[in-house]
Amino acid sequence: MKLFRSVATATDVSPNWASDLISEGILPSFGGGYVGIGALRNSDVLTAVSIIAGDIARFPVILTDRITGTVINLENVEYLMNTKVNDRLSAYQWKFSMAVNAILSGNSYSRIVRDPLTSEPAMFEFYAPSQTQVDYTDPTKIIYRFTPYNSGTTKICTASDVVHWKFFSYDTIMGRSPLLSLGNEMDLQESGISTLQKFFNDGFKGSILKAKGKLSAKARRKIRTDFEDAQTGATAGAPIVVDETMEYQPLEVDTNVLNLISSNNYSTSQIAKALRVPAYRLAQNSPNQSVKQLSDDYVQNNLPFYFRPITTEFEMKLLDDDQRHKYAVLFDTSEVAGMSVDDVVKLKSNGVIVGDEARAKIGLKATGDPDMQKFETNLNTIFLDQRDAYISATKGGDSNASKNKGNQNDDDTDGSAGSDNGQASND
Repeated sequence: MKLFRSVATATDVSPNWASDLISEGILPSFGGGYVGIGALRNSDVLTAVSIIAGDIARFPVILTDRITGTVINLENVEYLMNTKVNDRLSAYQWKFSMAVNAILSGNSYSRIVRDPLTSEPAMFEFYAPSQTQVDYTDPTKIIYRFTPYNSGTTKICTASDVVHWKFFSYDTIMGRSPLLSLGNEMDLQESGISTLQKFFNDGFKGSILKAKGKLSAKARRKIRTDFEDAQTGATAGAPIVVDETMEYQPLEVDTNVLNLISSNNYSTSQIAKALRVPAYRLAQNSPNQSVKQLSDDYVQNNLPFYFRPITTEFEMKLLDDDQRHKYAVLFDTSEVAGMSVDDVVKLKSNGVIVGDEARAKIGLKATGDPDMQKFETNLNTIFLDQRDAYISATKGGDSNASKNKGNQNDDDTDGSAGSDNGQASND
């Protein structure tokens, strides 16, 4: 691959081709090649990044009322976050690519194109980190410069018009990749794989070749070279031919070392820990928990590390100040970790939540019906401070009912007697 290109062909490639080569691991970098696109050559990193980016992309983003918790329909914002970001990209593709870049390089960027009349966000323009330059000379006025590939035009934007994802940052301006801490672990894993490859490639050829007489260093090298040339092209298990001046003795391979290399899961567990992915998703043994428990723990305790920076960035860049006070942006994970419908119904029927809140918990939008804003209860339960009064009222009601029944019986008796008397008089 040519690393130096003439000016005449510069427009045919990325203007940031050197940065691309570094990020792809072709040229060495300060991080040892363990960050950027080159890190995806490690299968564990590829799997972990795919899991995280896939979850960020597949879970819908919703807007909720900060007071009632009901789902709000803000059409243009919701459309950008969940359906389509521009003529070329769906929201899923955009969120997936943004998440991948934010994990691998620490930062991901998209320019917000706003409606010239209303200033509302109309679409997103995605830019790779190699196409973006961040000028934070003045931290209060950060400037982003975007230079598309094969273009000499640079677009300059302020921070309010840029969606900037960063999951880990110590200066609040630029993000840092968690892969920076995994250099030793990934190097150890690659060394083990290389050792296994070397064993399977030429492990059966390791041997001792004894020659008669006292040999100089040059003579030993000559004999070894001649012997290897003689065996060139031989298949595994082919006979080895030596003359009477040599003695061939194959080396015994310590398979315990190979077993240690193949069973070493330290690097994989470290990668899972740094990227906040459950170890079982990387084919590692898990604690004595069910898959449902592990999945719920991942969604409730690990994914918020990625979700919260994204939702707060959406709130800051896509909502105005009045909307930020009213609405909150959230990822809806009820599909995999939400409450069951039966549990939601119990909460609603026992007066814990109102109808529209119940709909929000199972992923449905609010109806706006006034009756769906009322708390429900049943007549089988009362407040403790009303118990005595309720019991007294109940007993009093029973007593009155008994009295009324007695009076009714007396009236019936009197009437009957009158009738009898009347009958007797007539007789």
